[in-house]
Amino acid sequence: MLLAAESRPALAYTEGIKVGKERERALYHVNYIRKQVGIRPSSHSSILARSAAAHSKYTVEADEFGHYETRTGSPYYVGYRPADRAARFNYPDPSTVTENIYTTWSAGTRGVRTYYHVDNAIQWWMAAIYHRFPIISPRTAVLGYGGYYKDGRSVSTLEFGNNYGLTGKMVRWPTPYQKGIGVRLEGEFPSPVEQFGGSFPTGYPVSITWHTGAVKMSSMTMVRAKGNANVPAYKLTPQNDEPEPGMTFSKWSTSLTLIPKKPLSYGTTYKVAFKGTYAANGDLSTGKWFSYTWSFTTMPSPPGTPTFSPAPGASSVSRRPTLQMWFNQPLKTYTLAHTSNRALNVGGIGVSLRNQNTGAEVKIDITRPKTSTVRKVTVRPGIRLTPNSSYRLSYRLSDAWGRLVAGSTYFTTAGR
Repeated sequence: MLLAAESRPALAYTEGIKVGKERERALYHVNYIRKQVGIRPSSHSSILARSAAAHSKYTVEADEFGHYETRTGSPYYVGYRPADRAARFNYPDPSTVTENIYTTWSAGTRGVRTYYHVDNAIQWWMAAIYHRFPIISPRTAVLGYGGYYKDGRSVSTLEFGNNYGLTGKMVRWPTPYQKGIGVRLEGEFPSPVEQFGGSFPTGYPVSITWHTGAVKMSSMTMVRAKGNANVPAYKLTPQNDEPEPGMTFSKWSTSLTLIPKKPLSYGTTYKVAFKGTYAANGDLSTGKWFSYTWSFTTMPSPPGTPTFSPAPGASSVSRRPTLQMWFNQPLKTYTLAHTSNRALNVGGIGVSLRNQNTGAEVKIDITRPKTSTVRKVTVRPGIRLTPNSSYRLSYRLSDAWGRLVAGSTYFTTAGR
């Protein structure tokens, strides 16, 4: 489901971000991916960003998810289709606008706002095959990102301004020898596997796209690199892709996609082979034979329970203790934000220290590493703790692959 860890921008520790920084993050991520596959970067459109933000707000406030807004009586209504919304914000060519949407109750912001949601939105879009294509399309000339958060719910919209006259090289995703690739796709609408009688979760899709001409598959296979064990998969081609009624994916007619039927294994190298015929002029009778074989490696297993100091349940702990946690996988540094326990309970990201006897939150200082990922978390209370009292340190963080790491530890302070 997720992008490789090394594909993440190495940005500094950031919390309490503003809308502009979130938009920069989205553009940076998309263009980093486009650089990986060898196509030109997209530019930012402030018009599409405003349109995207307005649709994200409508999605939450009107409680209607999807690309179409039907509740015209809502004060948050913008326009029925992406093109209508782009036109309302005076985008010069609204008929070319398409969009991706991502929504979750996980890590919705209450208090401190981080990059967690925009990062995971793009990761999910890259796993969801119909949402992946516009991100790696050379026709995506400009884009605009807009997020909205309320009561634990988070919605991201990414709008694309397309130039259908543009073209580019053939692209593969994952790219050859890429590491840290996701292992699963939890779901997508419309479903790319429903027509095969398949269901979610599936494994992480592998695709190859030309963007011009026509392509026909001869074979698509996936095996474990060690032992060559076959991986059963669905094979999505221009000839068998059946979109939902009223929807068309003809613009993806030059893509071949292999979707493993079951989630892949962690920390495993897979080899894929795509063979077929490609015709730049669209006439497959004059097409040329192609054969591409490459490999990629999936992300490691999710982080386990960290090691704590003091140990869970420790007593007679100093009233100004140094609290530390060591994780076996790197964490995103920017998620180390001081967040209230109430915020964590509604899906927030961060760390909280609370007096269990009184329920009071305790101000804490978190050591801020200068690196984008970290394995050790160090927390100190900003005040002397109450003697002979029980405290709980709770955390809800993200590892380097976007996976939530949540839990808590507790201790009792010493007497006076």
